[in-house]
Amino acid sequence: MNNLMKAEFFRLRHTGFLKLIILLDLTAVFFQFVGDEGLEINAHSFFFHAMMGFSMALCCTSCIVCSTFNDRCAYYEVMKGTPPIQMILYRIIITLSLVTAVYFLPTVILLKISDGENFTLPMILLLFVCIAKLTVFFVSMCVIFNGVVGTILAMLMVVFNCMPLVILQKIAHINVVPLTSYLTTTQIMLIGDLPMLDLEEIALPLDTSYTGLKVVISFIVLSALMILAANKLLRDRKQFDALSAD
Repeated sequence: MNNLMKAEFFRLRHTGFLKLIILLDLTAVFFQFVGDEGLEINAHSFFFHAMMGFSMALCCTSCIVCSTFNDRCAYYEVMKGTPPIQMILYRIIITLSLVTAVYFLPTVILLKISDGENFTLPMILLLFVCIAKLTVFFVSMCVIFNGVVGTILAMLMVVFNCMPLVILQKIAHINVVPLTSYLTTTQIMLIGDLPMLDLEEIALPLDTSYTGLKVVISFIVLSALMILAANKLLRDRKQFDALSAD
């Protein structure tokens, strides 16, 4: 898998994609701090807009790293006999490494400098788990739906992942509060101590109990399900290609 990672970094460097990732991820860093009064670098403004920064950085990075599925170059790895699980894992590692280095660390440094008292180490660690979970989700969606399409679908599902629960509570009057704390969008709000999901006329209180444990559990469950689904799809494609060749 080391050779696959080296080859991907070589591709990113020599196609100019690495510079593009750096530019877009750094743009996400500063864009998430833009408020009504200009640039507001503090913990409150960050957690209020954090999902925007997370989504921008992961959308851009995962789309570029998994772009080989668009032109079917990735299938040469399948034809070469590369295990599908390796194809998925090395893209997850590269995407997470780039997002961490270019987006997450600059964000953490800015917040520690400007508002270190309200931005603590437990917050940083839990946010990193959220970043890792979303990385697995975005990359797996790219693998399943061939690159750009997967990125767009992942973006929409992340941005609107609370809406089904909000609508369910509004229409069916079912208590969905215990479920909200397992969604990444609301987990980020809970980490930042923003206890209310407010969508215009719909307000949904959040379950603040055992937030750290729920973040870890949701990371393990979602990662396992998404990697297994992506792996199965790649294996099925490999078998289909082999039958087609015969």
